[in-house]
Amino acid sequence: MAGKQLKKKLSDDRYCFACGPLNPIGLRMEVSFRDNKASSRLTLKREFQGWNDIVHGGVVATILDEIMAHAVMHYVGQAVTTSLQITYRAPLHVAEEFEVMGYVVEQKSRAAVAKAEIRLTNSKKVIARGESKFILLR
Repeated sequence: MAGKQLKKKLSDDRYCFACGPLNPIGLRMEVSFRDNKASSRLTLKREFQGWNDIVHGGVVATILDEIMAHAVMHYVGQAVTTSLQITYRAPLHVAEEFEVMGYVVEQKSRAAVAKAEIRLTNSKKVIARGESKFILLR
């Protein structure tokens, strides 16, 4: 059953938690593409915190996964994440502006690998890095 579901074409109803403009509680990431990379700038509100004034690590992971998925979908084709590895380097504080950038590092006939990182806009300090594997839906 799962194999049949993966062969189905993905559709966007604009309600994605990470990038959907219609989701009232989402991150509303706006993604742009340039130089074989996907990128987005964000500043997160307190609603996304874990510890006081620190953005929840799961939200950071979501942002990394999303930007890598956008890079794969834009430059390679429809795909879904099969594994995700995150390395946290520093806390991301609520209300800090940051940029997330993702890019494809490997492409095979049925799979792709992407990497991403989050950096503070003002200091370029690395907050977190991610690597994901994707299965292509061809």
